[in-house]
Amino acid sequence: MSEQQTETDELFTPEEFVQWVEQLVSRVESVDMNQAMRWCPQWWAHTEAVDRFKALYQEWLLRQAEGGMSSWWTDHFDRHAAVLFTKRGPFGECGTSHVEKSFRRILACEQPPADWIW
Repeated sequence: MSEQQTETDELFTPEEFVQWVEQLVSRVESVDMNQAMRWCPQWWAHTEAVDRFKALYQEWLLRQAEGGMSSWWTDHFDRHAAVLFTKRGPFGECGTSHVEKSFRRILACEQPPADWIW
């Protein structure tokens, strides 16, 4: 974890984070079920969504302090929204209510060889 990330974690409470997500989503996102877009009112029950929203919020706090909100929209929000609200995203099985994912594939990982260099 970077020092910058640690600093932003300390800048907000869970309550502030929830309020930010709710305000952001209610203001800017329109989900059209006909376009295979999804939303879940229990967004907080989707780990990937929480992680993505937290990353967005951390970057938003930095951009608010330092400027550069335009790039926040294009470089951060638009990219995460393309994953969050798609039918294949974390809310893919939800619609007007929360639905537990019936199947979640876990990707296998193997340790690299001892002489691996990156």
